[in-house]
Amino acid sequence: MKKAILLNDTSGVPHHGCRIVSRCINNLLLRNNIKVIDTNPCERNWVHNKRLLKNIQIADIIIVNGEGTFHHSQTIAMELITIAKYVKKTLSIPVVLINATIQDNDSKFYEYLKYFDLIFVRESLSSADLLKHGIKCKVVPDLSFYKKFYIDARKKKIGIGITDSVFLPLSEKMCNLSKSNDYYFLPILSSPNFSFSSMRQLTITTVFYAKKLYKYVLIKFSHSLEYKDARVFYYYNNYNDYVNRISDLSLIIVGRYHSLCFALKTLTPFIAIKSNSFKIEGMLEDIGIGNKCIQPLDNSRKNIEKNIFFSDEETKRIKLYTYQATNKIEIMFKEISSFI
Repeated sequence: MKKAILLNDTSGVPHHGCRIVSRCINNLLLRNNIKVIDTNPCERNWVHNKRLLKNIQIADIIIVNGEGTFHHSQTIAMELITIAKYVKKTLSIPVVLINATIQDNDSKFYEYLKYFDLIFVRESLSSADLLKHGIKCKVVPDLSFYKKFYIDARKKKIGIGITDSVFLPLSEKMCNLSKSNDYYFLPILSSPNFSFSSMRQLTITTVFYAKKLYKYVLIKFSHSLEYKDARVFYYYNNYNDYVNRISDLSLIIVGRYHSLCFALKTLTPFIAIKSNSFKIEGMLEDIGIGNKCIQPLDNSRKNIEKNIFFSDEETKRIKLYTYQATNKIEIMFKEISSFI
């Protein structure tokens, strides 16, 4: 069995989308005779991971999970992107980027990207961004689409839901909107895994909140342990509960990319709020339903309820996209395996 190193591992992130993507990566690699022997978690600079640097020497391939990292020259993106040049200068093994959204990075970023042997992006807008810099890639939908979900066509969809957002102030507005309009609040967060190695952050309570919905209070401290900030976060503990809840809705207001993926998988009508990159717009363009469902957050229930439907043609396009996503993902991993 071939040996792989995975960078930007999101399995420890308290987020249903990140965790399901990480699970799919590991499972699909195993199906293609590749075992992940070590990982570098997201938010950690791989350069300082001594164990990883040692294990790279015995690896057959390096795989970088892009997700929503490679846009606008974020620090974490600039740290990750250097791995390909490092490997090419020290070893002769392939380096592959998968599941990425790439947008508006500086010239240095694209120069590093040219050291990758294979690049797979999540939507055509990322592909267009790369082509401007003479970099070839293939478009394969987000790996969360690989997780099967079976729809009960007889089930009646009832109620309106609303998610959180990558932007914390917007998340708080969406939570307040859910309370004032009796919407179901459906943050994509999952149960947290806190590290107590640093006293800079500490969770003080985790309590049962409502049906399947939990909350935790996070208090952050400065180095001197003086009180700094406290926020309440709500989350669904279980991925299946979360996706099933979305499936039950007649409409969901989506501020999270992966929540939108789950809405598409369950054919749940949606209004999408823009995220921190064009990943939402790009996916909807690739599906062929355009951006009519992307709107600013609106407190008017009347305007929201106008959008509770998919046309027959939109439903057909969504079904085709989600069906083809599974095949494209399988083909991608077979190509990765054959490249070693």
